[in-house]
Amino acid sequence: MTFISDSCIENIRQRVSIVDVVAPYTQLKRCGRYLKGLSPFTHEKTPSFFIDVQKNIFTCYSSHNAGDMFWFLMLKEQLSFPESVEWICEKFSIPLEYEASTSGHSKTGTPSAAAQKKALLQLYARAHQLFQQRFWMDDPLAHKVQDFWQHERHFKLETARMFEIGFASTNPTELFNTLRHEGATYEDLVQSGLFYQPKRPQNALVSRFQGRLIIPIHDIQGRVIAFSGRHLPFISNPNDPTQESKYVNSPETPLFVKGHTVFNLHRARQANQPDQPFFLVEGPMDVIRCWECGLKTAVAPQGTGLTEEQLKLIKRYDTPIVGLFDGDAAGIKAGVRLMTLGIPLEIPIHYYRLASTEDPDSALLKRPALAQAIVPEAQTPIQFFQSIAREYTPNRVQQQVLKHLLPIIARCTSPVLRFDLLNELSVTLGIPQRILEAELQQLQTTPTAENPTTPADSKPSIATLEGQILQALFQTPQWTPQLIEQLSLDWIDTTHPTGQLLVKILSEFQTNGISSLQDRSRWQLTPEEVELWSHALAAPYLDTKHALETLNFVLQQLHRRFLKKSLYKIDKMLSESVNLNEHSIQKLQADRNACKQELSKVASHVYIQ
Repeated sequence: MTFISDSCIENIRQRVSIVDVVAPYTQLKRCGRYLKGLSPFTHEKTPSFFIDVQKNIFTCYSSHNAGDMFWFLMLKEQLSFPESVEWICEKFSIPLEYEASTSGHSKTGTPSAAAQKKALLQLYARAHQLFQQRFWMDDPLAHKVQDFWQHERHFKLETARMFEIGFASTNPTELFNTLRHEGATYEDLVQSGLFYQPKRPQNALVSRFQGRLIIPIHDIQGRVIAFSGRHLPFISNPNDPTQESKYVNSPETPLFVKGHTVFNLHRARQANQPDQPFFLVEGPMDVIRCWECGLKTAVAPQGTGLTEEQLKLIKRYDTPIVGLFDGDAAGIKAGVRLMTLGIPLEIPIHYYRLASTEDPDSALLKRPALAQAIVPEAQTPIQFFQSIAREYTPNRVQQQVLKHLLPIIARCTSPVLRFDLLNELSVTLGIPQRILEAELQQLQTTPTAENPTTPADSKPSIATLEGQILQALFQTPQWTPQLIEQLSLDWIDTTHPTGQLLVKILSEFQTNGISSLQDRSRWQLTPEEVELWSHALAAPYLDTKHALETLNFVLQQLHRRFLKKSLYKIDKMLSESVNLNEHSIQKLQADRNACKQELSKVASHVYIQ
């Protein structure tokens, strides 16, 4: 974990005026020793926003907010404190400095997480520049790519500039040779994920993106951290191992964690207006089509499935979400996941169902006016589940709606939200609310096959599989890199505080590098997490030999539990497959076979050596 140095923050305060930070958001006029303007936080006609230039602080009497330039950005742009510091450093060309213990190189001489991150950002910025230059070249191949964008995909060239679209060379080593010649280290190029590593070390690296349309992926500050490359039908490259893949995406790197990244969020948050929703679609092309049709707040989750972390990123902006996924069975499944994860987070969610043969890109291309109908015609969660039940199980609509919604409502921690949802459910289904409340109470106290643990004893404890991993992170840090590589976050049960703390630590390590857990002062911990932290530190020290054996056994159990849950879900879907088409059933059966095959290998697998 890296920390911005106090000297860097003080340097910003000395060199940057809050006036320059605030100026893009409101027009300021002199008023004695102050500057005043309309509040950037509320809609008002009489100025109530004041800046004290001498103290470099603001006061907003309309919203009752006050503070320095960092706090202003944290409120206005919904950034964390480190993000606000990075934002100012980048905008005003101030070197971003970290504490001596975490900057430059570590005690072992290896580059720190901060140094690696900086190097990778520079690499991606340069690669992005090269991709863009090649897209706009005045040569026959670039013209073909531009024609594909305009006439095959039916996008405007202005949109290509807006989304910074690029084109990757068909030469497999051109990008490597260029970046290497410009001074990039071999190690940084390997870690960047831009290349495939050859069998022989120090050989020229082969570009991951060859002859593809390049869509850059940005972080919340607008910095390029990954790419998505789309296959172009007029380019054939038999030496490219990914030739048959429609899309090739950057792997996860210290910059890019798919489950923590939302495509286009940096633009959507700037385009967001009060009461305007974010439109959650499946992929970058859907986002770009939405943008052209006026839906400027369209975003898409990175990775193969929506995550709670991605929804929490969107929740920062305190705005509703409208799900706009493909109309097929996979799109409906994505909608169910959106409801399952989003409702307990207290995010207002609606869903617009497309026809089974449509996706947002194709639907909006055929009917651009559809963009205006999405919000008024979007379904509430209850209407969404009703529509699915009527289509797939018309004789069991009531039972299916309750089956899906009650477990979601049970996870809501807000009594007000639970009451409102049960009230709407009661009115919609014609079931007295007291009966629904009794069903909910029964559900909350009864173990299920999918979740065999009962919530009756929620006292923090390290006497769980997750607790054993937690103890290993504290007491045997030499195995932490292998743990991060081998342990999927999906294996962790986050229904209890131990699992939640473990995910918090591992996610932080993946994002900002591994750091010591001996000092908890800089972690924002709940009281339960503080108790767990203390237990993990105070537990009897693990003998190295037996600890390694135990750790591998624990990883086996976590992996086995995850696979069994996956099998349970697949078998459940197959048992209700009356209305699934043949292709969907075959896909489920293939997934089941793969899952069983993987399960058979778990007992002999060695995760950490």
